[in-house]
Amino acid sequence: MKRFRDLLNFAVQFAKTHKIISFTIFLTLIVILIVLKPGKQAPIATEKVRRENISQTISITGSIDSNNTANLSFKASGKLVYLGVKKGDYVYAYQTIAGMDERTVQKNLEITLIDYSKQRLTFDQTLEKNQNRTPQEALNNDMKRILENNQFDLDRAVKSVELQDLAKQESVLTTPITGIITRSDVETSGVNVSAATTFTVVDLSSLNFKMDVDEADIGKVRQGQKVKVVLDAYPDETLNLTVDKIDFVSHTTSTGGTAFTVHANFADHPDNKYRVGINGNAEIITGERENVLAIPVSSITEDNKVFIKTKRGYVERKIKTGLQNDTRAQVISGLSQNDEVVVESTLVPKKTQARFPFRFFIR
Repeated sequence: MKRFRDLLNFAVQFAKTHKIISFTIFLTLIVILIVLKPGKQAPIATEKVRRENISQTISITGSIDSNNTANLSFKASGKLVYLGVKKGDYVYAYQTIAGMDERTVQKNLEITLIDYSKQRLTFDQTLEKNQNRTPQEALNNDMKRILENNQFDLDRAVKSVELQDLAKQESVLTTPITGIITRSDVETSGVNVSAATTFTVVDLSSLNFKMDVDEADIGKVRQGQKVKVVLDAYPDETLNLTVDKIDFVSHTTSTGGTAFTVHANFADHPDNKYRVGINGNAEIITGERENVLAIPVSSITEDNKVFIKTKRGYVERKIKTGLQNDTRAQVISGLSQNDEVVVESTLVPKKTQARFPFRFFIR
């Protein structure tokens, strides 16, 4: 006890004699105590393990297209004398939509028929002169050449008639499908048209939502999978479509990547408000699980463990996961319903032993 009083008197006397040094030491001790004082730890968010439905999706953009489109045009130039449609009209299969002046092609066909008749007479006369023999039955090479040329000339005359008849038929345009006229390069009859003049018919029953899926994800996509689409033109409406077709050959995207085109049909949405070219966002559902245990993805550590909140603190536990999306993960084993897991595993403090940087000895 006497030794403690002597030490205390020494400290008081030292402080009086060396005020600046004593103040510096005192201030340093205060700073050390403030730094080493444990701060108030923020509460760690937890969530109870619960049963829910979970789905795995591929998020992607796309646009409406048509699988069945007909581009119609004349084979030759001429004067348009009939125009039965305009852009936006609804047409039926085999309906006539436009016609060219047939007088010229009709006269050409009549001339060709006359040429054919003359050639037929020449053909028959040549056969009579050669005892109705075929080229294979010719008595010599000269006769064989005459009979072969005779047959060639007749065949040519027949083909000319067929071509002129085809030209007459093609002076009238008929649509092979039912749909909407989406393109009409002319708006009135009485004008000259050419082979470049085009009429386009789009089959509304073949509308589909076309998406480019990256090659890294295409292995997850299958025909028949559900697709949820929200169109830019109708942001408050969600379309439930189905994957109808997956292109077999890849293509290079505008950004230089490799992708495959996936089509989702509009078979259950025969509404004329959906138009070719409308863009939208889609989610292809590649996997679904119903009534399974699920936790946040952020709860899982790199070695597939989670922290459970117990009365003794936070306990680390190994788990096995199944289907997983960006936010939720299915738990196959390792957890039970109502277990309380830490939402963000990185917030759980590591176990450490507090140590002071200085030791004081009193002798």
